Amino acid sequence: MPSRSGRAAASFGIASSAFAAADAGRAALRPREADVAQALERRIAALRERGGDCARYGSVLERSYRLGQLRLRPFMWRVGSDLASGESKPSGEMTLAREIDALNVGVRTLDDVVASIEHEAAHIAFDITRSNGGEERAVATVRECGGAD
Repeated sequence: MPSRSGRAAASFGIASSAFAAADAGRAALRPREADVAQALERRIAALRERGGDCARYGSVLERSYRLGQLRLRPFMWRVGSDLASGESKPSGEMTLAREIDALNVGVRTLDDVVASIEHEAAHIAFDITRSNGGEERAVATVRECGGAD
């Protein structure tokens, strides 16, 4: 359905998981897809306005969002021996954890989720890998553009 701007509204996929049936109190604290969508709309506009590298990864973020390539999972997941809270593919597909590990670090805020999405968009836009700056470079890029990563 079109948004106020006339663009098609993006959607998020929700990974099915045994953890998806969390208790109601904790579920109410998690960012909802509608909240994430509104925050992304605002952030995309801000990145476009900043121009330069910010607009570059902002365009990747916008394309992935508009094409419905963002997937929110309830919790982190294993990639080999590591836990992941975000993952991106060159195609623009991104998978992000709504929560990290509530037992150890608490519930993620809306800003945390949006920052993770931006972080993954920076990886895609600048082809950031472990061999060319890795996580530090992606974090620095988002911070330079006023993000909370």
